[in-house]
Amino acid sequence: MKRTLSLLIAMLVSLPLLASCGGADAETDAADTAADTTPVETEPERLSDDLPETDLGGWTMRFLSHADHLSTEDTFYAYELTGEVVNDAMYQRDIATKERFNCDFSIVTGGSWAADIPMLTNSVKAGSRDYDVCFLLPFASNGSVIMDGVLYNMLEVDHINFEKPWWHTDMNNQYTLYDYLPFVSSDYLISSYQYSNALIFNKQMAIDHGMSAGDLYAMVREGTWTFDAFEELISQFTSDSDGDGAFTVNDTYGFASNMGYHAITWGYAAGNVSVHLDPEADTPVKLGWGNERFYDTCVWLYDILYGGSNLTFEIGWDKECDIKWDENRVFIQAIWLADLERFRECESDYGVLPYAKFDEGQDKYYTYVDARAGSLAIPIDADPETISNVGLILEAQSCASYYDTLPVYTDSIQNSRYARDAETVEMIEYIGAGRRWDIGYSFSGGDSTYVWAIYRHLKSSGGQIVSSLEKLAQPMEKRFTEILEAYEQFSGMEW
Repeated sequence: MKRTLSLLIAMLVSLPLLASCGGADAETDAADTAADTTPVETEPERLSDDLPETDLGGWTMRFLSHADHLSTEDTFYAYELTGEVVNDAMYQRDIATKERFNCDFSIVTGGSWAADIPMLTNSVKAGSRDYDVCFLLPFASNGSVIMDGVLYNMLEVDHINFEKPWWHTDMNNQYTLYDYLPFVSSDYLISSYQYSNALIFNKQMAIDHGMSAGDLYAMVREGTWTFDAFEELISQFTSDSDGDGAFTVNDTYGFASNMGYHAITWGYAAGNVSVHLDPEADTPVKLGWGNERFYDTCVWLYDILYGGSNLTFEIGWDKECDIKWDENRVFIQAIWLADLERFRECESDYGVLPYAKFDEGQDKYYTYVDARAGSLAIPIDADPETISNVGLILEAQSCASYYDTLPVYTDSIQNSRYARDAETVEMIEYIGAGRRWDIGYSFSGGDSTYVWAIYRHLKSSGGQIVSSLEKLAQPMEKRFTEILEAYEQFSGMEW
């Protein structure tokens, strides 16, 4: 059976699920084609993880995992079979890896936001080697994992091959400075897809306004889904439904969003990231928000979120919208892809769209991967044998997820009520292809900083955010000069 993988899982080609990640070649079934003279599509050979046959003698890899009410170890680990397809795919993947290498896994969780960071730091400082690998949120550490030097260099880990497509190149390259990479992301973590920001639109409301889902999908394909097109579209929907002369929860809106992580995604959608670090450049710390493109984005976004047209209904942080989807009073809503589960039982049909482009000249539809997506890291005091073992397992698991687990996740969207049409999965491909990570977001030191200017200063500045950014620029530059200096401590280190 041929399974097509979307760009949601960072693939640009379709691949068959025929061979193990150990690299066995799939044989062509000639009987299937002998009676058919119609040309048959051929698919690329499934890549091997190129790992050696290894018996780890029952070794248990001890995972320290971040956990809060929205992000836990269930994005990479399944304790048992439950009948839920993604959970069970992860469970079967893990069983196969355990049998292949004669190993086991154990999970310790921090239990609350950022609680795992001091657990890791204390273990390293005490030299107790309590954990072999960590699923952590760099943002939650406020940069301490770099400042305190508690993470091993992932560039020096045996068996990991960053040329393979299951590693997330955009993130891994961006966080490599002075030939040091503290943590990585790969398809082992479905969280990097689940916590990508996206838009959902109400098909019934579109029909009521004389348009179809196909019209919107066509705009995305043609590259005309821009900021201006988004504004023009949502402007058709806001109305004082109850006629009381005030816009409240009882009215109808073109857009609904929280003013935090969903709102700041528009800065990334315009093609920016907040910080660029390059030790070899004349200006090693370069702030990305301080340009005309970002300023224009903020002027435009102020009108969308706070302007007198009442286009946007505000959603609280980490909360569902007070206007329920089946009331058909919100046309487009900002979501994480993980939020699609909330809409599974909704009666009102919907489709998914990427965040719009700044203009038609922009190359991709960009989005931001929220902090809860997390990363994988190894404590700096791990012994050489452990480091090699962890590298072996991470490579195997990332490969297996790329071919076996993430296709199930994609199918769970396409073949369930998460997605109501085939085009939704196509739109998710655009979202997956434009995922951005940002070192400025991860290490800025809190949500009141330059990175969060859209959240903290857009409304108060009336969209004229230049002066606010100028005030925040100096401490931001100081902060990331310190980050660079912390990275530099690893320069030339023998690993």
